[in-house]
Amino acid sequence: MTKTNIISIEGVTKEFGPIRALDCVNLKIEPGILGLIGPNGAGKTTLLRVLLGLIRPSSGSAEIFGLDVQKDSLKIRKRVGVLHEKTSLPSFMSARNYLSEVIGIYESNKDPDDLLSTVGLHQAGRRQIGHFSAGMKQRMGIAIAFAADAELVFLDEPTANLDVPGREEVLNLIVDLHQNSGISFVISSHILSELEKACTHIAFLNKGKIVEQGKTLDVIQRHTGTRYRILCSDSNQLIVKVKQIEGIHSAKLQGTNAISLIVNGDPEKVNKEISVIADSLNIKYYSMDQSTTLEDAFWDVIA
Repeated sequence: MTKTNIISIEGVTKEFGPIRALDCVNLKIEPGILGLIGPNGAGKTTLLRVLLGLIRPSSGSAEIFGLDVQKDSLKIRKRVGVLHEKTSLPSFMSARNYLSEVIGIYESNKDPDDLLSTVGLHQAGRRQIGHFSAGMKQRMGIAIAFAADAELVFLDEPTANLDVPGREEVLNLIVDLHQNSGISFVISSHILSELEKACTHIAFLNKGKIVEQGKTLDVIQRHTGTRYRILCSDSNQLIVKVKQIEGIHSAKLQGTNAISLIVNGDPEKVNKEISVIADSLNIKYYSMDQSTTLEDAFWDVIA
């Protein structure tokens, strides 16, 4: 591992009987905010468990801070925070008391009241966790992930169960902690629009293999150059004719009012043809714009 990498994964394979959950994974992770992306069953949670020393890889090796994740697991955990996808919390304890115990285990200098305030639970510190809503429990899990004096935090679906303002608060907190405190993050999430906002780097995992990785904007640019999105009043009717236009490689519905295109020909020519077709079908045609989102890149990488 070099000084520029906080995580180094080399040839990691993990098999559960006949199932190969990870297949020779190689990944170098620099300081920053990495988004780990992939469909269900891609191996994301298995990879996180390997890095946390919770399971042994069948082959290969991994290091965090230059420490072996198996031999030096306890040393690593003192420097790492974790939010698991399904966090188990004691229902009978108050939020503040439980957080105080966790802080004590990590032997950190964090203040439980400050942490509760950070995640929006400052008025619920004396309430029993068992009386918390799903969103409040998620916030509690995030507070626990920050209880250590962590240099690196693993977050598995950090915005699950949160409303829109809550999700925005968590994303802003992650970015702020990285920019102002130097904490790095590895985030596994299915909400690609959130990862696009927060992540400096991304890695795509599919069928146990890393199939793409790099700086977020670089990856998006590589995979969206020929992708466009049509907005119209009736995508279901329009797509039948759109598929027949020369220069369109593929066309897929994206809901009632949108169509996703891969254009190999002249985009301006295609746009004009679609406009004429839409007019002949009495369909209102709003626009055809290039699709440059992480979700668009996902479909190109995973397809």
